Amino acid sequence: MELLMPLIKVFEGPLCCNTGVCGPDPAQAVVDFTADARWVSDQGVRLTRANLAQDPAAFAADGLAVAFLQTAGADALPLVTVDGMTVLIGRYPTRSELASYAGLTVQEASTSAACCGGEAAELGCCAPAIQTLQITTPRRGCCGGDR
Repeated sequence: MELLMPLIKVFEGPLCCNTGVCGPDPAQAVVDFTADARWVSDQGVRLTRANLAQDPAAFAADGLAVAFLQTAGADALPLVTVDGMTVLIGRYPTRSELASYAGLTVQEASTSAACCGGEAAELGCCAPAIQTLQITTPRRGCCGGDR
C-alpha cells in the first residue's frame, strides 16, 4: 500500500513574482523558504504556493484561505495548511517544520546529516546546499514586466 504524502499549501502575501525571490532586495526569509520548499518537494511532498498578488484565484478557491483573509487580513500572511488544517500563520515554516508536517524525520531534514555525513554522504553532495542567487535590477516593473 502506497502512503500518500500530505498536501502542504502556503498562502503568501502579495509578492512581485510567484516565488518572491525577485526584485532588487528579496527578503531573506522568502529566499530561505524557497530553498526549503524545493527541498521538501524533492522528497516527494506535495507543496503548493500561492501569493496574493500573482494568484488570487488560488485564495478564492480555498475556503480556509478566504476565511483567513476575511478575519485576519493580508498582513497576517503567510498561512500554512496541511491537508486543510491550519498549522502556521504569520511566518514561513523552517525546513524542520516542513519535514514534520510531511512526516519526514528530522535527520532527513538536515542537509548535513542526510547528505554530508555518515554512510549517506556522497561526493560533492554538500556543494548544492550553498545557493548562489543572482539578483538583477529589472528594467520595468518589479519582475521585469510591465507591472
